[in-house]
Amino acid sequence: MRELIHRFELNGRRFAVDTETCFCFECDEISWDVLEHYPFNSATRIAHLLADKHPRKEVDEVAGELEWLRATKSILQSPKIEDQQKLFEFEKGLKKLTVLLGAETKDIAETAINLLLNRAGAQKNLYLELRSCSQLSDAKAVAGLVEYALKAARLAAKNLTVAVAVSDVVPAKVPKALEGHSITLKMEFKQPGGIAAQLKPLTAPVKNIAKTAKALQASTDGVRAVIRVRPGHPDFGDVAEELDKAGFKVIELDLEGSFAENPETNPAAMVAALGKSAQYYAKCLLKRHYFRLDPIAPLFWQIYNGKPTRRSDPAGTNELAVAADGTVYPSALFIGRDEFNVGSISSAELDEKMLKTFDDVGSLTTDECIRCWARNLCGGGTAAVHNALSGSFRKPNKAWCDAQRSWMMAAVSAFSILSSQGVNFSRVYNNLDPTTKPSLLKSTFAVARAALSMNMSMRPIEEEDAEMLTNWENWNEAAYFLCNEKGLFLATQYDREMDSLHPRGIEKEFMLTRKNGQALGLLKVRPERSPGTATAWIYMNDPQDYESDSIHKSFKFIIKQAAAGQSFKRILVPASSQESGLQSFLEAIGFEELGIQREAMYLHRKYYDVHVYMGDLA
Repeated sequence: MRELIHRFELNGRRFAVDTETCFCFECDEISWDVLEHYPFNSATRIAHLLADKHPRKEVDEVAGELEWLRATKSILQSPKIEDQQKLFEFEKGLKKLTVLLGAETKDIAETAINLLLNRAGAQKNLYLELRSCSQLSDAKAVAGLVEYALKAARLAAKNLTVAVAVSDVVPAKVPKALEGHSITLKMEFKQPGGIAAQLKPLTAPVKNIAKTAKALQASTDGVRAVIRVRPGHPDFGDVAEELDKAGFKVIELDLEGSFAENPETNPAAMVAALGKSAQYYAKCLLKRHYFRLDPIAPLFWQIYNGKPTRRSDPAGTNELAVAADGTVYPSALFIGRDEFNVGSISSAELDEKMLKTFDDVGSLTTDECIRCWARNLCGGGTAAVHNALSGSFRKPNKAWCDAQRSWMMAAVSAFSILSSQGVNFSRVYNNLDPTTKPSLLKSTFAVARAALSMNMSMRPIEEEDAEMLTNWENWNEAAYFLCNEKGLFLATQYDREMDSLHPRGIEKEFMLTRKNGQALGLLKVRPERSPGTATAWIYMNDPQDYESDSIHKSFKFIIKQAAAGQSFKRILVPASSQESGLQSFLEAIGFEELGIQREAMYLHRKYYDVHVYMGDLA
């Protein structure tokens, strides 16, 4: 049976990750034990199996939390039969092209640009890298190619980023951390105009790394500077720190290129150095010092969005590379390997049959990946690396896979810790590309953190809130406390146990707080069976807060972003006929009265109407 939720322990802490959605979380002892049996056993069966270890009430709580995650499609998503075939479909159209600059730069490069645009198909966002093996001798000619590419892409209605890279850079004084490693400097452009002047830092020898960082990043008008380091040996754990202190904002550790170039390298040793880099990066993020460090930042962003990657290497399908003599290869990592020669720019011929052999690369069609818990984080690895280590671009190397899984566990652990400390991963993403906006947040907790700059925010209910919540809830006639999971509450006396800390079923409860952290109200949300619909209950302890314009603005932001993050398009909110303040509040934030449940609430020997409001948040 294929593992659905993978559990692992690392450095004395326990974690779980959904193998399909990549959603991860840290486990306490009870959730760890429950997950040993979930979801293959019912909650009742799990409670029976754990009766000697944990109280029934606490086991039910954990089961309810897991059912919430399942209902909001964070975990255990089951693709529909009609969608399963789509999983095996790959993106068509060329997205990335690397061109090595040589003596015949202009003719070959211009033809290569046409190759990219003509084979892009429906792809809109394209990437072109013009790479020189030495400092630029003719910046004007290279700038002309960049201008040509950007203008041609604009006419073709494509969004193109053109990078100019200088590889094999050797500083006059090499810092100890960079000794034995290959350095590439790169500048990325999105808009034509003034390119030659901006390329000037790539025309001069590198004397000082820090001064080079400053020169490369002097232009902020849509230009991004990148330094790429290809480790020449496993001792590269201090590279990230060295380059960060030098002032680089985007740092790439090219491990894929290192493995492809040096297949005898020990994967475990490389992961150890990567782990050291990750530790430094984590410390920086905890201090709110944001910059991009590949491959760590993109993996954090992938986990953050809960988006599975079933194919991480676009070689041969969405990526090609052109050598200086015009020979075409499936990707830049294959350049120089004659067995992967797929055509020539000069003769205008491509071996379509050979390119087609790359169509089914990825975790879905690789035997070693199918039952691997990390398959959707790894995406099947890199074809050129597999070819270098195992002799086949389709077959991963076992030692490499073991190291990759070890790295993925460390990344999940680091992400969970950073997330719990409130690290703003959206801001990290903005450092990846200042012109690209992040997708909607997947986590309600992350949405809460995003709202901290407003006058109101929210956080999960905590055990320390128990005394306050008891005072709020006891004999409170607000719909928040009197409507149960069926939407109604019928009773002649208040005789139920206070359960604010333990919402039933798949309800999720949050504390609404002021900017200073003071509690002001409650929000409870439950997904409904109807797609895209949820029911929410709202309560403000001070009735005057229902009238506050700043509370209106903040709550409107929170509820819209939280709903979007969980794919809710409509939210229903009940309000009793006695709650005029809540009704006015709902109308003020754009909710409309959907209808009235007549005499739906019976309390203190009297029937009350329940008004149902709906917010259309699509």
